[in-house]
Amino acid sequence: MCVCFALCCSLSAAQTAQDDLAKAMANDVCAEVSHADISTKSADQIKTMIGLATIKVVAAHQAELMASGINMTDPIVGKAFGSRLAMQLVGQCPAFFMALAKNPDLMQAVNAASNSPAGTISGILRKIVGGDFSYLQVEDTKGKIEKLWWMEYFQGSKTLLTDPDSRLNKPITAKYIEREVFNSTLGDYVKIKIITGIE
Repeated sequence: MCVCFALCCSLSAAQTAQDDLAKAMANDVCAEVSHADISTKSADQIKTMIGLATIKVVAAHQAELMASGINMTDPIVGKAFGSRLAMQLVGQCPAFFMALAKNPDLMQAVNAASNSPAGTISGILRKIVGGDFSYLQVEDTKGKIEKLWWMEYFQGSKTLLTDPDSRLNKPITAKYIEREVFNSTLGDYVKIKIITGIE
């Protein structure tokens, strides 16, 4: 039992060290990417840019990676750690996330590749809240107010841009996908609903 406990503690410590390393490396990749304006670049251009930045950061952290038991030359290990690094990058790199939001083609490519659950909400559009990232408040049939984030172009958004008052307090059906994002106030990841279309 003592051996099992010691093994669990050892694995937990190794996992924590790898998570901390992924966060530190994501910060470095973010710093590299933030130097350029990626809001107008294509998905392929951004993928190449992030790939080159990641290669540079991996080379700089090679000793730490090896010390943590991560051999990036092993395809399986490298892919697993790469996925962890990508999750950290999306969660803690505001410049990347904002560029993603400003680039409809890239956002659609990300959505197409995403396994995020999709859904539909029907109700009454009560409010359109502006800001860096706008959202709609929709009251469903049970009286619950749902917050739907307006992060990209979607079918039906033109009406909301040109004549938003014409849709307020009227029935609306909104399609959405769920995305997990980092909330710095809570210090944790939360799921938000991102609009993909309205009727």
